[in-house]
Amino acid sequence: MLKKIVAVVLIVLAAGTWGYLDYLNKQELKAAEEMRAAMAQARAQAMARAKAAAEARAKFEATIMADLTACKATAEQAKEEFLARNQKPVRHKPGLFTIPPAVMDEAAKTLESANAACQSTYDTRLHNGS
Repeated sequence: MLKKIVAVVLIVLAAGTWGYLDYLNKQELKAAEEMRAAMAQARAQAMARAKAAAEARAKFEATIMADLTACKATAEQAKEEFLARNQKPVRHKPGLFTIPPAVMDEAAKTLESANAACQSTYDTRLHNGS
């Protein structure tokens, strides 16, 4: 009889231990699932932030590229206006004009320096991010 009681107690104790270990395992699985969900959410947030940053960077670069293009176009327009103001009429050929080489050189140098200033501004804005 004592053996039966000890056997029953051992069986109950083993069943209780198994139940407790099963409970701990379920708690651990639940914690792991919550951690996985939190990591997936954090990853999605990080990817969204990276995408937003890349879009903002692309928009910024497009804006300053447009500014650079406009600046160079303005410099080219200023060159053309300078050349138009400094045209000399050709003798004995009405309606024809010529531009002296010195004026052409000065216009080219002015355009080159204006384009360099535009590029410098672009590079500075790109480097500073503003």
